[in-house]
Amino acid sequence: MRGTIVLLLGLIAASGAIARLHAQTAPAPAPVVQVLTSDHRYRIDLESAPDPIPMSKYFTLRLAVFDPRAPVTPLTNVKLDVSAGMTHGAGHEFMHGMQSSPVVRKSKGRFVVRGMMFHMQGTWILRVRVHQGAVSDTADLPLQCCGG
Repeated sequence: MRGTIVLLLGLIAASGAIARLHAQTAPAPAPVVQVLTSDHRYRIDLESAPDPIPMSKYFTLRLAVFDPRAPVTPLTNVKLDVSAGMTHGAGHEFMHGMQSSPVVRKSKGRFVVRGMMFHMQGTWILRVRVHQGAVSDTADLPLQCCGG
């Protein structure tokens, strides 16, 4: 009886260790959008966004930045600036931007962008500028507002 209890406790401990190991090695969910910056220095993954993006309501995005030559581990020594606007076919310049100021926070190698708000239906451009020391590079990610 005592041997059975010891064996059972050992199996329970082993299953907990296996579950923790699986949680540590489980792959991140597939990104919503993946794009290279203009000079191909960085790959930016939009890991989560609301679907559909709401109109005139605050929402949150999650981003990760990778070296495209080593895309397994997100870069932790970078900073991000995020803005968004609509070009209305006028090239790369925004005809108008958001009426909110998003806040970017780094958390465990990922970036959480809070305070996003799109006030018009249509295609918005999320502009992400990556800073790493003296180097900066930019990527534009198209986002559709309001299911349109």
